[in-house]
Formats: sequence, C-alpha cells, structure tokens
Amino acid sequence: MLIKPNYEKSIVNLVSTFLKHFDCNYYHQPYGLEGNFEAFLNDAKKIVIFILDGLSFNKFVENNNEMFKYYFKVSSVFPTTTSSALPSWFTGKTPKEHGLLGYILYLRELGSLVNMLEFSYPGIEGNIYSTIIKKRLHRLDNVFDLLKEKDKYGGVLTHASIANSVLSYLIHKNGHIMTYQYMGDLLASLKKRLSEEWEGILYIYWGFLDGLGHTKGPDSEAFSMELKRVLRELRLFIETDLSEDTLFVITSDHGMKHISNDKNHLIRHLEAFNRHLSLPPTGDMRMMYFYLKKPWKIDEFENSLREQFGDTFELYSSKKLDEKGYFGYGKPHPEFYNRIGDAVLIAKESYAFTYLYTGGEDRLSGLHGSLTEDELFVPVIFARKKEA
Repeated sequence: MLIKPNYEKSIVNLVSTFLKHFDCNYYHQPYGLEGNFEAFLNDAKKIVIFILDGLSFNKFVENNNEMFKYYFKVSSVFPTTTSSALPSWFTGKTPKEHGLLGYILYLRELGSLVNMLEFSYPGIEGNIYSTIIKKRLHRLDNVFDLLKEKDKYGGVLTHASIANSVLSYLIHKNGHIMTYQYMGDLLASLKKRLSEEWEGILYIYWGFLDGLGHTKGPDSEAFSMELKRVLRELRLFIETDLSEDTLFVITSDHGMKHISNDKNHLIRHLEAFNRHLSLPPTGDMRMMYFYLKKPWKIDEFENSLREQFGDTFELYSSKKLDEKGYFGYGKPHPEFYNRIGDAVLIAKESYAFTYLYTGGEDRLSGLHGSLTEDELFVPVIFARKKEA
C-alpha cells in the first residue's frame, strides 16, 4: 500500500524541533515530542544527528536487539531518496521548497538530464557538469544559516570522498566541514569535537549501509550484520565517550525495498509509450517523472504504460500530486514545477523501472523512491550518556 508522507510528523519537523531548542528560526511546525523524549533535550548544549543512509524503521527494530531503548518512527519525504531527503535534513524544508526532487532531474537551467548525486549525465561516469552546476544552481539556505544567526555552531562530519561533491556544495553552505575515512577515524574526530566548547548541531553522514543495501539488498545477511556492527559501535561510543551535555540522535533519510530481477522492468527508448514523451523519464527506479508531448492526454499515456507493465504502478498528474501535499508544503522552489514533469509514476510493492539511458545501468537488489512503509518510515533514536 502506498502511504502519503506526514509533513506534521516528519524529518522536516524534527529539524524544526532541534532549531527551536537553540532559539533559532525554523520553517515548519516542530515535531511534538512527548514524555521521555522531550526530557532528552533538557540541558543539551550539543545535538549530534547521525544519519544512517538507507535505514528503515522496520529494519532498525529487527536488528536493534535492545541496544537502544528510546526510539520512535517518523515520516521521510517524497521522493524517498537521498537527493531529496538529505537536503530536507540540512535545510529544514520540504522537497517542494528546496527543489531537489529526485535522483535524476531535468534541469531547465542546463537544458539537460542530470544525475543529482554524481552531477553527470545519467549512466555516464564523471562529473562533467560540476563546474557548470556550481555556477548555475544556487546554494540552498540551510540549518547552518539559522544557527549562525544565533551565534550557534553548525557542522557536518562526512566521508572524504563526498565532502567536495556538488550535492554537498549545494546543501552544506556555511557549515563547518570535517571529513573521515573509516569508522574509527569518524569516532575519534567526534570525540575530539565534543570535548570542545560549543553549542549547536553537528550532522554526521554514513552512506555505506545504503550502498550495501543497493548491492546486496536490505533483506540480506550482509545488510543486517553491517547494521548491527554500526549500532554496537555507536552504543559503545555513547557509553564511554559521549559528553554529558550532548544529545545523540541516530536516524536516517529513507528506507528501501528488496527488488528481485524479475520485477525490475528494464525500459528502452524504443518502447511504445515513449512516443508520448518529450524527454526521457526522470526521477528514480521506484518513482518517475514523465514529460508529455500532450499533457492533456495523460489517460492515453497511462493506458500505453499498462499495456506493457500492468498493475505494477500508480500514475498521477504531477499537479494533482502536488495539490495533495505529497511533495510537502511551503513556498515552491522557482524550478519546482519544471522538475516534476506532467505525470508521476510510483511503483507498487516490490517493482522497479530501470530506464536504460545508456544500456549499461546496473540491476540493483535494493531500491527506494516509492511510498511503501519500508521506504517512507525511518527511526529516530535518542541517547544521552546519563541513560546509557
């Protein structure tokens, strides 16, 4: 069953909660913490937000083994993909507002399709657009700007391989950037940073679990063992090295679904339905944006898709999906409507749609982007040293 994101109990609202704690401005209603969770913020001078990319709430519960006692479930955003959800974590805004709306987007500013993580043409390695994008796309106003207004600290600890990526460039403006190579390096850097005097928010991004989920699948033993390993190491750090004035938050940007090869539809440019399109599809493998030559003939286009793929997807008018609030609320990004096309495909259950831009695309075992429970809901774990 496809589930609508809840933008009253989402990662966006949590960002507002943390900003409110430091008396900063925020864009959306704070998340309504209750009971013990509200008490975790008492006297917290530092908040560490550890983002485990690709971790669903259900997978956390399955593998927690009572390591962490205090956690709850929150909604991610739509699309449920890193290039949309991570900007929401760093800006406190919905995808409608920040405008980063999927893995592959049509950027009118460049007149081209762009892979929004690697900033290259889909299927072609190499950051051929990096320099152009840095000149053409505006860096996003973010949490660091809001913290700076109140003389609070804002930083991010991320892997050295992505610290200078274009996505990082767009969402990390005015943040104090630190890098790590391995988990030991990460924890040593964190311990040193927490021993220093500051008040504010430090984000940590860990992307290896998501990468393992893509290649091996989120239902694999490898995924489970890696998740347990990371949770154990974080538990030990909290018990031994976390400063007492720090709230440690473990969370994610989205979850993922296991996709078998026989349910991953490979789409070629010669497929019959392509005659309706003015551009190749954009978006992700579990959700796609379509730009129609004749937008008023969306029903005819849907019939063409169903002839080939049956009842494996839902198709919506992009405008109607926006009106229902799936992309969130707030003032739309100037390019929002140009980036969501005319129609949106959302994959059902464990199906996926891989458009062969070059023909060399990989069949991945774990994917996300759609609106199933495993993709949309992520955990939020609170921990303080005094309760460890």
